[in-house]
Amino acid sequence: MAVMDVRCPDCHGLNVVKYGTQPNGKQRYLCQDPNCSRRIFIVRPAVAETGLTRLPVEMRRVIERALAGGDIEQTAQELQLPTSTVAEVFQLLARFAAPPAGLSRGGRALRRRAAS
Repeated sequence: MAVMDVRCPDCHGLNVVKYGTQPNGKQRYLCQDPNCSRRIFIVRPAVAETGLTRLPVEMRRVIERALAGGDIEQTAQELQLPTSTVAEVFQLLARFAAPPAGLSRGGRALRRRAAS
């Protein structure tokens, strides 16, 4: 079994203790240095749970077609992928899309103020 010294990413101190786990099971740590600005941290946080740093070629192609305005069925046929897989990628991209300007709460408040 390997032993690893856990250092705080801010102060680089070794005065660190385990502090429970995240909902996804990753270990949290607490820096006990009173001068440190960071209190709780994770040693190896996932950069992207979806693997966006190393995407498979098929997923990149689906994303490119989605951003170009393609539809799910046409993209699935062209790339010879299941429609459900392409739909999942489109849904993932929709989560990161900005809401329409007319639906934001701040926009309505600004329009009311401007009308007054």
